[in-house]
Amino acid sequence: MVFSRPNILYFTSFATDYAYFAFLFVITRLLAETGSSQWHLGVFGACTSICYALSGPWAGALSDRIGRRRVILSGAAGAMAVLLICATWRSRPLFYIAGALCGVAAALIYPPLIAWLTEDGRDTSRRLFRFCVAWNSGVIAAQISGGGLYAVRPPLPLLVAAVPMAGVLALMLAWKPSALSGSGAAPAVGSPPATHDAASRARVFVYLAWLSNIAGAFCFSLLVHLFPYLAHESGISPPVHGLMLALNRLGVIGTYVLMYRFAFWRYRLWTAVASQLLAMAGLSLLGFAGSAPVLTLGLVLTALMLGYNYFASIYYSTMAFGTERKGAASGMHEATLAMGSGLGALGGGIWGTVYGARAPYRLCVVLLGVFIILQGAIHRWRREPPRV
Repeated sequence: MVFSRPNILYFTSFATDYAYFAFLFVITRLLAETGSSQWHLGVFGACTSICYALSGPWAGALSDRIGRRRVILSGAAGAMAVLLICATWRSRPLFYIAGALCGVAAALIYPPLIAWLTEDGRDTSRRLFRFCVAWNSGVIAAQISGGGLYAVRPPLPLLVAAVPMAGVLALMLAWKPSALSGSGAAPAVGSPPATHDAASRARVFVYLAWLSNIAGAFCFSLLVHLFPYLAHESGISPPVHGLMLALNRLGVIGTYVLMYRFAFWRYRLWTAVASQLLAMAGLSLLGFAGSAPVLTLGLVLTALMLGYNYFASIYYSTMAFGTERKGAASGMHEATLAMGSGLGALGGGIWGTVYGARAPYRLCVVLLGVFIILQGAIHRWRREPPRV
């Protein structure tokens, strides 16, 4: 059925990330082209990400109580308002406020959406895969079209992005629940989790996944919020800049396909470490290379870790807890991503301002090495039997 609940949620995922990344592309590029330093870009990114991190768990828990659809509708309306305001009014202080509001709007959408998509326990892996492809397709579409539209007129990507968000509002309001699909109301307390064994195994890895989210999102934040500065400094045009970022997201989607088709990565620490080692190689290229092709290779290598971290985290988050806590768990999954993103934007902005445009990527290589050691220690502690 075309207008089934899962399909509407997939479209919502696509539209939300199309809007979110069109907004980020336009504002960060405007800031870079109008003389803003990496510090200003970092502050903007931190405003967006920290507000997302603070709002995510609250929005997920709220959806557990009052229903998923109400919370998602509030977020979609807020995101559309931010896009239209920024398309008509250009001001640096406004951009920071709009970034914070955009973070809150996205937080009102994603934790309830993830919980609603997986709360009945049917086809969870397939739904998560389709959800991940949907939102990354939105990112790719925003980055490819955003560069071309920006070259015509900077506010144009924001106006175009408002159209699918209007579609989300229309579909959410028009959708009528069937007896089997759920209404988006808060689920009954005490709904059974998948299985006790699966939940216990997932809980060993969910905290590691959330920790990896912080490290991975720290790196990802540099690509979103600070790479525009490096691209502008390197003489890379907006369309090429957008295409380079889109190739990064294609690498993420390719990772999702591999993880969906094969289960070798589940409950294995070495796969997480391998993805982080590849990311360290990619970040090293970003920290030292100068040409667009080599920088693109660095973006693609980093994408493997970004895809692994997100898919593993969302899988363990939805498996480790019962239905009545899915909203809160999804909120924590999203909050750890936003926390890392905020730290990366702000810390990377400061580091880049002091030590140069490439210094944040070199710093990330060191941080990932530290996180690998920390994950190994936590994994060993979590799996050791208690001493008596």
